[in-house]
Amino acid sequence: MEGGADSLLPKWGKIRSELENTTGLSIIVQPEMRDFTTWKVGGRALALVEVKDEEELDQVIFLCEKEGIRWKILGHGSNILVKDEGFPGVVIRLKGNFCELKREGNTVEGGGGASLFQLVSFALQEGLGGSEFLVGIPGTVGGAVRINAGCFGKEIGSLVERVKVRWKSGKKEWLTRSCLTFSYRDSNLKQGEGTVILRSAFHLFPEDQKVSREKIKRFCYLRRERQPLEWPSAGSVFRNPPGDSAARIIEEMGLKGLRVGKAQVSSKHSNFIVNLGGAKSWEIEYLMNWIQKEVYMNNNMWLEREVELWP
Repeated sequence: MEGGADSLLPKWGKIRSELENTTGLSIIVQPEMRDFTTWKVGGRALALVEVKDEEELDQVIFLCEKEGIRWKILGHGSNILVKDEGFPGVVIRLKGNFCELKREGNTVEGGGGASLFQLVSFALQEGLGGSEFLVGIPGTVGGAVRINAGCFGKEIGSLVERVKVRWKSGKKEWLTRSCLTFSYRDSNLKQGEGTVILRSAFHLFPEDQKVSREKIKRFCYLRRERQPLEWPSAGSVFRNPPGDSAARIIEEMGLKGLRVGKAQVSSKHSNFIVNLGGAKSWEIEYLMNWIQKEVYMNNNMWLEREVELWP
């Protein structure tokens, strides 16, 4: 943290003293965010707090807002770029009850902190299919539903039956499918600042486990073949324009392999920017800006980012 972050330390001290009596609450003071993101970049946050139930979540958010300190929910850090200056606020991770999964008929309900790998594995064990394509996405249920994550022409939004949210006001409610809107890498759940996805229910279907396993193997194979999994990244950096591919456009521009410091446009998949080891946030951001400007100047097209910048 840089700049005026030191002025927040007394406020954080008040919050921490209030939280000390909460049994089992995990608190990391001034964590290096590079340790909690898939890009492996980013400076320090004020604190990282892991909450295990809705009561603890309410308590942490209430105290942060009472002291005027920013807070954000962090999943697996797979779709964000934390700046080198860090995040001058409290990072909250959903653990405990938020990682639980349960089955009701052909529906699987998962907490916002459950990983997509957990979701796919649970569905496989229960003999349910439809979620196999999510196996390689390094995200959580909450984050994936929020941005309508997807791959290979499939999106998680197509599976969602209902979602339990916590609004900024603190009110919690279940939203049925009719209240939800999903589009390419977007949903109406992104529009509310301070909205937290607590749980989501997915409509699946009975499937032979052997068939599901073969699908999972196929999706894992496709990822290994097409994506630079050997280097830290945040997945696809830009959204695909309608009817086109961001990777194709970037490659056609001759930007594949472009490098700034330790950040590089992947030579395997040009819509990935990889960390070759020790990359800085500004180097990755510089590459993103460079690509956007070059594509716009030559194609009169502005590539929209999938990646969220913190702060």
